[in-house]
Amino acid sequence: MRSVYGARWSGQSAAHRYTPAVRVLRSVPEAVLWLLIVATAAVNLAVYTDFVHGEDGIDLRTQTPRAIRSTAAPTASAAQSASIRAESDDRTSLPGRFVPTQGRQHTGAYPLQQDIPFCPEHVTSGDCYASNPPTSGLHLPVQAHVLLEDGHRINIPPDPAVYDFAIPREAIPHIEEHAGVYVGYNCADDNCKTTVERLKNLVTQEISLGARVVMSPDTDLADDTIGLAAWTRVDDLAASDYTDDRVRSFIKAHSCRFDPELFCKATPVN
Repeated sequence: MRSVYGARWSGQSAAHRYTPAVRVLRSVPEAVLWLLIVATAAVNLAVYTDFVHGEDGIDLRTQTPRAIRSTAAPTASAAQSASIRAESDDRTSLPGRFVPTQGRQHTGAYPLQQDIPFCPEHVTSGDCYASNPPTSGLHLPVQAHVLLEDGHRINIPPDPAVYDFAIPREAIPHIEEHAGVYVGYNCADDNCKTTVERLKNLVTQEISLGARVVMSPDTDLADDTIGLAAWTRVDDLAASDYTDDRVRSFIKAHSCRFDPELFCKATPVN
């Protein structure tokens, strides 16, 4: 007699009714089979569900290896978060005086019909600068090879360097938005001019070490004054009060501190 599957059952022993694999399984105790089933299910659960976690409770299947993560460039979202913290950081331990942010709005292209004014004392608004030099607020958009009124050409914002001519006031916040520090000076006497030569050497050295610094004459400053500015930080000092440590500390603290557009891809040497 044949089964519905066409196998001949009559005249065959029970041992010949199964394949070798089936005969092996039938010889294994039932308890061992259940243990194998449970172990297989546990492995599948660990591999194909969110129960796979590392030491910090993170799904390891979606994570970059730690050695790679440590050298990866910061993401735009991380940079934005860090910049928000930096521009509101009013700690007195940081060099310079904290000036609340006035935003990051652009003006029209250079030249402007009217300069952005400085705010009256104790007044802060979005259409004037609350510090001198400016530390945030309205600024010129990116422009290349701009012809200034005095005949010099310059990029806006200016590249890190020491310039012997004044740059537009409205370019200064853009220097700072690009993670930079601005150093301005206005000298009337020879002692100030001698101090500025020391200052130029220091700034040149800091730039060579990777700091983002722009230095130029600044007639907005009072006579014989040096002005240091970064995003939401300012330090004005008489040239007679100048010290290398004061300026270097300001540059080290604020170059790349505020970097929403990721200009600081490499860590400065100093």
